[in-house]
Amino acid sequence: MSPDHGTASQFEPAAQGGSRNLRRLAAIAAAVTFAVGTPAVAVATSMTAKSGTTYVTDPHCDYGKPNHGDCPTKTPKPTVTVTTTATVTATATACGTGVDSTKPNGNEQFLAALRNGIPFAGRRTTNGNTPDNPNIVSGPANTPGWTDLSTITGFPTNSTVCGVSVDAQGNDAFYKIITQGGTVYTLHCAATNALVCPAPAQGQLPASQWVAVTPQP
Repeated sequence: MSPDHGTASQFEPAAQGGSRNLRRLAAIAAAVTFAVGTPAVAVATSMTAKSGTTYVTDPHCDYGKPNHGDCPTKTPKPTVTVTTTATVTATATACGTGVDSTKPNGNEQFLAALRNGIPFAGRRTTNGNTPDNPNIVSGPANTPGWTDLSTITGFPTNSTVCGVSVDAQGNDAFYKIITQGGTVYTLHCAATNALVCPAPAQGQLPASQWVAVTPQP
């Protein structure tokens, strides 16, 4: 058998192995997928390749000698470098946390807070002497703390609340929420030198409750 035939037989499997490795790397790059609940994260992968040429040689031969002795002919072997790139795109819903406030006059401010999907209502007095009064009160006696609005009749339980807001004027305060499903609800509270949620019954009118607005956005 001539050296040329021997060289092809001896070194050809190395090139085939390199091709198999390349295909395996490409398959791995294409299969990269991440699954994350909330916020949603999408991951895109791409692959670029750079090709070149190296040569398979016999390690027992000194190719630096004249005529290389009996060394077999160098066999070209393609070299491919694979680079994978992951691009992450995050979509944040900010669902379950938020705050809002309104100051209808110079003496008081009404607040709404959303914590872990639960809306709360509060009030604080503000005047020239204590413009930054941090004390939150609620209820007919202005007791310290917030009113949990999730305990009021009509509060949605089939979809997480993602946003809350409040506006007040005169003797009324109105709280609004929106669920993750996109449904908007409103609640009427009494706001006469105090904050009482829901607004209590008056004569023939029952106590207020959460009501879905019509039409929905």
